[in-house]
Amino acid sequence: MKEATVTIRSERAPSTSKQVSPPSGNSHLPDQGPSEPTATLLRDLERRIDTELGPLRAGVEPLLAELRRGLTALYPTAGGRQLPPAQQEAHRTRLAQLMDSLEDILEALQRSARARRPSAASGRTA
Repeated sequence: MKEATVTIRSERAPSTSKQVSPPSGNSHLPDQGPSEPTATLLRDLERRIDTELGPLRAGVEPLLAELRRGLTALYPTAGGRQLPPAQQEAHRTRLAQLMDSLEDILEALQRSARARRPSAASGRTA
């Protein structure tokens, strides 16, 4: 079969063009992680979360793992299988919901982390 070029665009993910083979019955996706530059963006996000939240990161680890899996499905590494368009859209919708939840939880944890810091408490006036 002839390969088709598919351009993937999302407000929350980098724009890429990939060569995609027509889907077959086997929809196994590699567990290697998302492709570059998506993996770089995810590592940067995780690094910032570690810096800002420290041990409170455990509160968002399940969401980060789900985000990683979703990004891997949407942006597989070279040689990985691209999802069919309908599944891509479903994954994008789920990831948008996940990002909204993650944002809310991160904001709450960030406030908690800042309130726990000794310098934040001593800098306040009554």
